[in-house]
Amino acid sequence: MMQLFGKSAELQLEKDVSTRYLPVVISAMIFLAALSIGGLFSLNNAINDWSETLTGNLTVEIAFDPTADLDQKVLDAVELLTNTPGVAAARAIERDETLKLLEPFLGKNTALGDLPVPRLIEVIIAQDSAIDLAALNDKLSESVAGARLDIHRPWLDKMVLLGRSIQLLAATIMLLIGGVTVIIVIFAVRTGLIMHSEVIQVLHLIGARDNYIAEQFQNYFSRLSFLGALPGLVVAIIVMFVFNFLVGSLEASMLPPLSVGIEGIIALLLLPILVALLTKYTVRLVVLKSLGRMM
Repeated sequence: MMQLFGKSAELQLEKDVSTRYLPVVISAMIFLAALSIGGLFSLNNAINDWSETLTGNLTVEIAFDPTADLDQKVLDAVELLTNTPGVAAARAIERDETLKLLEPFLGKNTALGDLPVPRLIEVIIAQDSAIDLAALNDKLSESVAGARLDIHRPWLDKMVLLGRSIQLLAATIMLLIGGVTVIIVIFAVRTGLIMHSEVIQVLHLIGARDNYIAEQFQNYFSRLSFLGALPGLVVAIIVMFVFNFLVGSLEASMLPPLSVGIEGIIALLLLPILVALLTKYTVRLVVLKSLGRMM
């Protein structure tokens, strides 16, 4: 059995002009696939973080009222929430902290201090708590005028739906990339078979089996795919690092950085091997089928 990346001794496929640009095409395909994988895993991690953060966290909003003592309303609401079974903690968000949260939308402006900003309270629900949020909202509204409980659920559902849709799009793009790669390899293999048809016939005459000829083709094209995939993967990783650097350098950026996690890193590192194996078995099937027609 020949090695995966062994040279084609009799056919001299390395001298073919038709496959000169195949590594470039493979590199471009791997670049796009790596970016799709990075986006897919990053979005999945972001969705999980949103779910974990917002599922157990609620926000109480107390409407701005210039005639009322908002500080006293906040104290009353925090006391009510703290004494509610199922609530782990309740913390009043200071006005300055609230204004800082508005900076990504309104920018830094001294006029922000004059805005009728509502007061906010962060509420953390205890794990495995069966608290009735609707009843808590009614109780809070009756005790503190202008208070309203925001459970973030509608917003979270929309973000999750958007994230899953983008993930589906990324997976579809990866499938298209894989299909295009297979088609390109098939055309390159068929061209090689035509160019070396006379040598293949001679090899048949001297007793060479189809498997032996197919091994030479599959090893050569697997090597091209693997070597072509490496620069594409490297460039994609560099692009991801540059993107994260730019996102980190933006003040109050609304864009999340790319964070693929351990699973994403493993998937990226496996890309060159996977494309080499895909090329190997694609070439083998095409060559054996074509040689069967020659007999």
